[in-house]
Amino acid sequence: MIKKVLQILLFLIFFAASYNTFKLEAQIIERKEVNLPEISQPITKLRKAIGWTLQDNGQWISCNNCIPNTNADLNKTNDPENKLGKHNFTEMQLREVLIQGEQYAILLVFRRSGYFKFETLRDEWNSRNDVDFYVFKATKLKQILPDTLPSGKVWLTNMDVFCMGKIEGFDQKTYLQKIANQIQRQYVLKYPPNFNLLFAVMPLNLKNEKFVRFRLIEVFNKEYIYSQYFLNDYLPHLLDKFYYEVPYGNFIEFVRIFPVYEDLIAQPKSFNEYYKRGVALFKRKEYASAAADFHHAIDLFPGQSFFLAYAYLGNCYYNMEMLDEALMFFNLAIDNKPEQSEFIYDWARVLYNRGLVNYKLKNTNLACDDWNKASIYGISEAQKMLKKHCK
Repeated sequence: MIKKVLQILLFLIFFAASYNTFKLEAQIIERKEVNLPEISQPITKLRKAIGWTLQDNGQWISCNNCIPNTNADLNKTNDPENKLGKHNFTEMQLREVLIQGEQYAILLVFRRSGYFKFETLRDEWNSRNDVDFYVFKATKLKQILPDTLPSGKVWLTNMDVFCMGKIEGFDQKTYLQKIANQIQRQYVLKYPPNFNLLFAVMPLNLKNEKFVRFRLIEVFNKEYIYSQYFLNDYLPHLLDKFYYEVPYGNFIEFVRIFPVYEDLIAQPKSFNEYYKRGVALFKRKEYASAAADFHHAIDLFPGQSFFLAYAYLGNCYYNMEMLDEALMFFNLAIDNKPEQSEFIYDWARVLYNRGLVNYKLKNTNLACDDWNKASIYGISEAQKMLKKHCK
């Protein structure tokens, strides 16, 4: 009897301990927030390109935004799948995403696709729109087309993708979230991607006009496989039989306008590194991350005055609707008026911004006083606010 009672007590103790442990772990999991990477609006777009293919009958064939099949017979049919060609796109986009403070680019290739309901009979074609995405470090964009690359020479860039994938029949409302989920998953799991992207280009002068030929090459992410493309036996011939062709200026705009911020280092250490990364993050509307960097920068030099860092902190908190914090840092920025004349206009803009905070805090008289001072320094928006809200 005593033995049974002891067994029951031990069971209850074990159960209670297990339950409490589970409950604690559940609470930890519930409280842990997962912030998905924020993908920017399109920074650059490519909407037009001529696709060329050398067919197996020895004749070249072209298509708008499409690289035709190499099989000439397939190109003669009205088969909807064959009309898609080897590759096609309706638009290419470059967007930006920050992964743990480091700048990455996302190449999005929107394309026409579809499937037969009855594949064997090739009957009842269903069209759809797919999107391919490739995530890689933004600095790779600078490597795609070197300024010194001579006309007629093929150049190949290993994009060394962080992750890539395809979304079939994508939904405009949800596809970016799916990509963000994939980025987050890749960051957490840290598995190397199964595939990689190579970007082949060749500048060319044709009839006094300059063009760029290019193609995207998806390969298995094994060095012994993709390294073959860089060998002298293969590299010069990558664009011999099929490619896209665009005016040189259009291609440069697509890959070069994208602002690459090399100061977005993963582990900043100095004041300048934290400050520069904070500015870059602020421009991308990553206000919480930007504020953290500005705080780190200031902490490296306690007791010193940093007008611009305080001003940026005020702007960060204002955009996060943390008005008391915004007011505090705007006050610090204004109290530390810069001596250099080139910063006076920026200082006056802080007066205007503090006026916005005071107005939201129902301190109308203080807001009007700030706007009046800012208008004296030539802040035109301050004059408008005076007319609208101040008597």
